[in-house]
This record gives sequence, C-alpha cells and structure tokens, in this order.
Amino acid sequence: MQDNGADDLTVTGTGTVSFTFATPLLGGASYAVTVKTQPSNPVQTCTVSNGTGTIVGSVATVQVSCTQPKYPIGGTVVGLIVGSGDTLELQDNAGDNLFVTGDVDFTFPTTFTYGTTYSVDVFLDPTIQPGIPCNIFNATALVTGIVSNVLVDCQHNDWAWRFPGPAAPGLNHYGTAAAPAWQVGTPLPVPPFATGNANTPGGRDSAMAWTDKNGTRWLFGGEGFEVTHDNTDGIPGLLNDMWVWQDWWIPGGWTPANLPIVFNGLADSYSADITSLQLKNRGAIYGTLGTGTSCAYPAGSCTVPGARWGGVTWTDTTTGNLWMFGGQGIDGAGAFGLLNDIWQFDITSGPCSWDATHGTATFTNCTWTWKAGSSSANQSTTGTFPGGRWGAASYTDAAGNVWMFGGQGVDSTGTIGLLNDLWTYNTATATWTLVSGTTTANQNGAYGTQGTGAAANAPGGRQTAVLWVDKSGNIWLFGGFGLDSKGTSGTTSPGSLQIGSVLNDLWKYDPVAGQWTWVSGSNLADQNGVYGAQGISNATTNAAATNVPGSRWGALGWVNPDGNLFLFGGFGYGSNASLPTGFLNDVWEYQLSTGEWIWWKGSVDADQPGTYLTTPVNYFGVNYTNNAVGARRGAAHWVPDSLGYVYVFGGEGYAAAGGPYGELNDVWRYLPFPTN
Repeated sequence: MQDNGADDLTVTGTGTVSFTFATPLLGGASYAVTVKTQPSNPVQTCTVSNGTGTIVGSVATVQVSCTQPKYPIGGTVVGLIVGSGDTLELQDNAGDNLFVTGDVDFTFPTTFTYGTTYSVDVFLDPTIQPGIPCNIFNATALVTGIVSNVLVDCQHNDWAWRFPGPAAPGLNHYGTAAAPAWQVGTPLPVPPFATGNANTPGGRDSAMAWTDKNGTRWLFGGEGFEVTHDNTDGIPGLLNDMWVWQDWWIPGGWTPANLPIVFNGLADSYSADITSLQLKNRGAIYGTLGTGTSCAYPAGSCTVPGARWGGVTWTDTTTGNLWMFGGQGIDGAGAFGLLNDIWQFDITSGPCSWDATHGTATFTNCTWTWKAGSSSANQSTTGTFPGGRWGAASYTDAAGNVWMFGGQGVDSTGTIGLLNDLWTYNTATATWTLVSGTTTANQNGAYGTQGTGAAANAPGGRQTAVLWVDKSGNIWLFGGFGLDSKGTSGTTSPGSLQIGSVLNDLWKYDPVAGQWTWVSGSNLADQNGVYGAQGISNATTNAAATNVPGSRWGALGWVNPDGNLFLFGGFGYGSNASLPTGFLNDVWEYQLSTGEWIWWKGSVDADQPGTYLTTPVNYFGVNYTNNAVGARRGAAHWVPDSLGYVYVFGGEGYAAAGGPYGELNDVWRYLPFPTN
C-alpha cells in the first residue's frame, strides 16, 4: 500500500488486519491511500474506501476490502460404459448434486472460496453397469485455485494392482509362508487381513492356473522362486507348489494349498507342513494310475505332479475338479523333459487350504490323481495321444471340451520340434481326438488366400501361441513362436540355427467344415504392430481394418463375456521397426462382428515398466486409469468372472521403473469394455 504515492507499506495476514503508515502527516495535510500491489497468493482484488481526506487528527477510518476469490470444482469421468443408464449423480460436500452422463468432463455449479475444503463423492452409481461402482480419486482437498483433477473412474479399461503392496513390488522375490498350528475343534487359522497377507508365491512365469466352479482361483508351479528357506541360492527352478487366490476382501491375498497335515506331539495339536513350498525341481510321485493319495493326516507321501512350467489346464464343468496336461518338468524318475501326463486335482473331497470358513480338524485335503499319459518324459505323439510338450495353446469351450494346439514337443518320429496338431479332450470319456494338423514337427504354415477357408490350409508349427473358442464354437489361434509360410528361422549364435521366429497371424478353425482360415496378420514372421488410435470407450473404440498386433509369443488371451477375443502382452515387436524385440504390455481386442483389432491399453513400445499407485493406501487394489502393468510374457491368468474382471499373475518382465527384467509375483485385475 502507499500513502500519497509513497511511504510504501506491506500488509500481511488473513482476515481483519490493522495497519499504520510509518510516516506521520502534519495537521491540514492531505492523505491518499492506494493499493500499490494486489495479493498474489491467492489472487485477490483489494479496494480502498475512506482513503482520502485532510488531517485533523489520527485517521483510523481507512478501510481496505479484499474480495474472496471463488473457484470451480470439476474433473473427468472415465471408464464408464456408454449407453442407456450411463448417468451418475455426484455430490460435493454432501450437496450441490450434479448429474453426469457418459465419459465427459464435469464442473459443479457452486464455486468455492480460497482455503475452503471440497469433498466429492458418488451419490448414485450408473445403472448401466450393475455391481461395478465408480471410484473417486483426488476427491477432497483445500481449494487453492481452479480444481479440475477430480477423477471419477468407473473401472473399464483400467488396471487394479492387487498384490503385493502397498509398496511397489520388485523382481525375483522368494515366496513367503507361515505354518499355522491349531487345536481340534477350532477353526483353521487365516492370515491377518488388517496388515496384509504374509503368504506370497515367489516370482515365476509360465505357471498353471484354474478357476473352479465356485469362482476360486488356483495356481500351480511354473519356473521361478520357491518359498524362502535357509539354503536359498538365488537361482530360479521348476516348482510344484499349489496356491489359492482369495479375493473376498480388498486387495486380496494368497493361501498355500494341499499342504500335508502333521501331528505336533501334543494332544489334538496339528500344523501344516510348508516344506513342500520350499523346494524346487521336485520329481513327481505318480502312485498307481487312477488312484490318488491325499496329503491329509495321517497319510504318508501324497501323489503329486512333478515340478513343471508351460502345461495345459482346464476345469471339469461337471465336477469342478482341476485338470492338467504336460509341460516341461520332472518325471517320476527325476528326469527333466517334456511331459504328457494328465492329472486331476479333486476339490470336491474337502477343504484344500487354510480357510476359516471350512471349520475344524477333519483335515480333509484335496487329492492329485494321475489319470493318463506316461510317468516318463519325452514320450512321442501317437494318433490317439499327444506326446510330451511345452507351451501348447489351449482353451475350454462352452460344452467343457478342451482344445489344444501345438507347442514344442515330441512328434510321432521322436523328434523334438514345433508342432501344429490340434487336439480336443473329452473329460467325461477321457479321450483325446486329433482334429487337424500333422503329428510331424516343424511344418511351415499353409496360408492359402486370406479370408478363405480351405482343406489345405494349416497354421505352421508353433509354441506359446494364444488360443480362444468363441461362442459359436469356432477355434481362434494367434501368433506364438513358430514357422511362417517360408519357414523363417533365426540364428542364435554363429553356426547355430533356431527353428522358427515370432508370428502375428490370426487363424480361425471351423469344426463343422474342418477348415482353417487365415484371417488377419501376416504370413511372414517378425512383424511390427500397427496400433492406430487408442480405444476410449465402447462408443469410441477406434477399431480399424489396418490395426494389428505385432508378432509375439508368450501372450495371454481370454474371451470377454460379450464374445470378443482379448490379447495381452507377450514378447515380441511393438510399433517401432528400428527397435528390437522385447516384453510387451499392450491390450488388444479382436472384434468378431467387424473383423477389426482395437488397441485398448499399454504402450506401443517394448520393455515398458509398470506404474503402481502406492499412495494414498486406500487407493490400493482399486482400478485406476493411470496404473500400468509392466511389460511381461508368460503371465498366468484366470478367465473373466461374472462381472468381466480378468486377473493376471506374475510372468517374466518389468516391475516398477528403474530396474531390469526378472520373475514377477504381482497380481493385477483388468476390466474390459463390452463392445457388442
């Protein structure tokens, strides 16, 4: 402030503040008070009243009034299904209700003065997505300016980081587990929920996964790190541990399963033996074909599959039991090789894990039973039974039939190579049927004319491809590491030829016509992706005929509840032709109605780290638009639940920024948009 254009005075403070200029004036002199510099934090406009006059005594009537600035409160809605019922009702400070329709920006009608608090919440969720609430981020704070960062996230096309946390995870972690003890008549102990679940599978890739008929998610083996113990050596190995993912609290947690129950020597006192979780490269205990032995007390050695990775799994739609075929691992003699054994895990006989809801001390455990195939590795393929193999692609159709394609395995001549045989397995009759392809390895692809089926068409031999079965019963196959139309192969070292290369071809098999059709992608290996514009919502998918994922292997795929085919990650090519292959984290959808690919999420480049929302803690485990899954291949996943959520575990790739790649043990959840 100034008096008569001089005598500068700085006034600070808030509310009502008295001030006096330093230079006194003589009687009869004039005074004229003005504002020289307006406040800047916050920005305000101050005006002077009673600021001029003639001195006849002390002047205390000058007043400076500063207006309180008001700021709007707003933000953005993302992840909301667009269509009838896509209106939600928001509130600010338990009032100022605002109806918002669709994925749009919004602003509340009432403005707020500087220094006050806003608090936004969802008063009514949209009716278009029952059971899927909209969550608010940046919901409350002091007003210091225009607020435009309130985020209403309705979850679609977003990842939720579920485990471990809340600190960002690392790489190559060993698992953790504690052995509980209990008395007869008391519930089995469970992990402490308030401080997080201390049970954790070690980092791993190419693990086997199932969802049972109750919606419970199971995990077995893979290549990675066992539960920590005194003699850990820092080297990954093949595993045969069993885990259950429990998701009935947020963010969820792990429970070891199928552990032997041991008597502690005290009256009615027992505990679970976690020794089996601390071992790697364990051989199988096959027992007698068709007869399983439980780990439940007082049984001795229970039947159990050998450590392995890259096997095929399915759930019996009638009994709910879990089934597994093959992979690369350890057979009954302790030999390492390609397996073709079939195992059943019986979950109908009782609780298999530490779960308080199952109560007491009957200690009935689930049982592994060797059902078919050989107890010795590296068995050849026959016309009625697949040989040992790793990295076969598989899917279970609506009728419960298991479809399996290729893999790296042993053909009918005893040669190990890339296979292109398509099999179906009927669990009820326990029979394999060779549907298509040849039992001889290393066949080049026979593509024919794109879009036209023919009896002579056939995908080339390949491993770690993705297989789907659509609602019409058609079989779809994408990519993998294999043989294109020319048999393109790479050199791994001077004088060493690697059979096959990385593919991005999409095929459809019609079981009625008995024909393959080359649908999309290239008939040549090593293709970059064409991403186009990223999808925004079900109303703006940006699907395009020119879009196509790059060549890759080790991706995962699922059929969305609306029937479309989804693809995530793998190891291969992004969009940049000048960059080498690497780990990928992109999400794609193939829309059956249009025959077009949609790029939904993730980077166009390879080897991208993850972005983990770590603060505030209450955001942990919730779908959030700025979360990003680190690029990876060989992740395990579970089929979509009734709401469409897909869960992904581990794999080999990248965690948070700043680190190398390695074995992962994080759990993520993704919710796709329905687009039909």
